[in-house]
Amino acid sequence: MTAVRNWFRTLPARYGRRTLIALALIAALGLLVRAVAVGHPVADPADDSHAYYALAKSLYTEGSYGGPEFHSEASSDWSPGAPWLYAGLFVVTGGPREGTIRILEALMGVGTILVVFFLGWRLGGRWPALLGALGVAIYPPFIHSVGEIMSEPPAMLSLPAAILAFLWAWDRTAARRGEGFAWSTAWPWLLPGFLFGVTAMFRPEYTLVAGAFVVFAAARWAWEREWRLGAAAVGLMLVALLLPIVPWTIRNFVVFERFVPISTGSGKALYVGTFYPADGEYARVKAILYQRETGKSLPPDSQALNEVNPTPLFNQVWKERYPDLERDAALGKIGKQNFSKYFGEHPLGYLGMTARKVGRMWSSGVGSFMSTTLGRAIQIVLVLLGVAGLVLLGWRRRWWETLCLAAPIVLVTVVGAASLAAPRRNEILMTLIFPLAGLALSTAAAALSWGRE
Repeated sequence: MTAVRNWFRTLPARYGRRTLIALALIAALGLLVRAVAVGHPVADPADDSHAYYALAKSLYTEGSYGGPEFHSEASSDWSPGAPWLYAGLFVVTGGPREGTIRILEALMGVGTILVVFFLGWRLGGRWPALLGALGVAIYPPFIHSVGEIMSEPPAMLSLPAAILAFLWAWDRTAARRGEGFAWSTAWPWLLPGFLFGVTAMFRPEYTLVAGAFVVFAAARWAWEREWRLGAAAVGLMLVALLLPIVPWTIRNFVVFERFVPISTGSGKALYVGTFYPADGEYARVKAILYQRETGKSLPPDSQALNEVNPTPLFNQVWKERYPDLERDAALGKIGKQNFSKYFGEHPLGYLGMTARKVGRMWSSGVGSFMSTTLGRAIQIVLVLLGVAGLVLLGWRRRWWETLCLAAPIVLVTVVGAASLAAPRRNEILMTLIFPLAGLALSTAAAALSWGRE
């Protein structure tokens, strides 16, 4: 407790009183706009929003992961981190209420503002930190997500926190090299490991990101020839990473009698992402499947289609093609066949679809505003500024920070290109784009100011 009190007491000396006042105002602004979203939730939440609430409610009321509306395996298409978090919230607050989840999401949003501030400070000091925090505070998709019940809000907090903890652990441990090996020197690596594991539980594609950071740590310790310290640090990080994942993996092995680390949704994502007639777009795939099933045509962007339960549609594909396989395995197999068929018949067209998927992923965001011309323009400018900030870090030879911020962006983009690349995939990564964009903006402003002198 003494260390915590000292940390808070020294904040003005480390960051400046004016900077902290500005951060407090930004955090208050972020809380205010999120409070509005809590009181005025999204009128037509996405399919995933309904699923996450149903799963959390089922955990609270029945003690099972998925109620009667889910097929026994379909419930595991959704990652378990958010349902378990929200079910725990129900236990604390005494009942399953959507409003309490949205309040928690709003508070996590404020936490994200603070974490991004510290990450921005690490990258370039005061202005990247404040600009990054301001971006997180007012970015429309972040506010929109508070009006739904999704897995992104907790992951938006845990991912930048994990990267910041990773950089902190390296600094703290590297500073004590040469003092002789001690387990107490390596313990800081427990924190980034645990945070990366939690992030993977919220969004399974971040398992790849977590694994990459373990490799980064091992490679750098090997480069430094700190074998014992490196082995201890990487070992502790790996243990902490697996801590939130392994119990759920064991549960999945018991339920499915096969190895499923976190969720079974990868097969469905691959099926959707390789469905060339629908350009790999979820809403268009859903519309095609609905027309096949009912003979009725619904526009992909219609409210009527949004209200259709997608689970029976994908179940029908599974039962028609490979009923002897598990649902996710069947959809994954069909997805691989889609790739072989469509890439073989239309190689240039398929590559074009992949490029469009990545373009859709990064050129828009969730919420009605981001679908407008102005919203798309703002999104594209933000992404370009983020890329500029990443290049600037590399130009300054900040290779460690460059690698740590580039890896999640690149890896998740590759996952989206190969499977489902909805705009929602960029939402968590935008917590890294904002401090990078702040670095680019502040550097450009400083250069212009210097040029006038």
